[in-house]
Amino acid sequence: MKKELFAILGTSGLLFLAGCNDNEEQSSDNSQTVVQVNDREITEEEFTGELKNTYGSQVFNDMVQSALIEEQAEEMEITDERLNEELADFKEQVGVQEDEELLTLMENQLGVQIESIDDFKEDYLKPQVVVYELAEADVEVTEEDKEAYFEENQEDLESANARHILVEDEETAEEAVSRLDDGESFEDVATDMSTDPGSAEQGGDLGFFTRGQMVPEFDEAVFSMEEGEVSEPIESEFGFHIIELIEIRDTYEELEGDIEEALRQEQRLDETEVMQNLMEEANINVEEPSYEDWLDMPAEEE
Repeated sequence: MKKELFAILGTSGLLFLAGCNDNEEQSSDNSQTVVQVNDREITEEEFTGELKNTYGSQVFNDMVQSALIEEQAEEMEITDERLNEELADFKEQVGVQEDEELLTLMENQLGVQIESIDDFKEDYLKPQVVVYELAEADVEVTEEDKEAYFEENQEDLESANARHILVEDEETAEEAVSRLDDGESFEDVATDMSTDPGSAEQGGDLGFFTRGQMVPEFDEAVFSMEEGEVSEPIESEFGFHIIELIEIRDTYEELEGDIEEALRQEQRLDETEVMQNLMEEANINVEEPSYEDWLDMPAEEE
């Protein structure tokens, strides 16, 4: 399952709300002073009233949506094994290995404090799994769909994995070529000579890319090379490139996974659509009249 940060951020407020509710229950006297500024007293009632006026509608709708997601999670019976798989995937995406590293990252980068990894799985990952499953519920991709998509988009789908050595001038490029001709590995020469900070430390490896992601001169060269071939110096606006083509993916079998994901993405609902569907199907009764205007129900289609 592919993760999107908006889904993580979209649930982060729910924990904050739980904390606020706990604190409110602990204070029964709303008239008590919470802070005094010179001769001005600010009471609990004023403070909570300001929060309600400023954030009330947003928090109200977040809580309604959270209740709907929790109900769906119970119906889906999402296993702990599934959540552990999603946790491992998420860790890989954000570049951490240990549970504590992840919790620290959430606090430092997103400002969200989570007590334990179990809380993270329950309050962050589980809602995301629910939304993803609902978004994918009506997606159907057939073999015929994939083959047709390949025929129509074959050139755009082709991808290459290459290394390059980027230098400032032709003389330096020829020096790099000479070192390669003398038997030095492409990775060593790239690490030593390349001025591309993004790839030099990886021996010039650029990973996989499709047509149009690189400058035109680079693209034209790469997609006309044979696997294992090393190019002559090629000039672009960034300098001179020596390119080694590692692999080309251009067959249906090699691209089938990418094709299926592209087609599923076309059909998949986004998070807003998922929540709209849940709210349309739910029985939501606002029993306090002063809150009726706060509920953001989906707009009816004309």
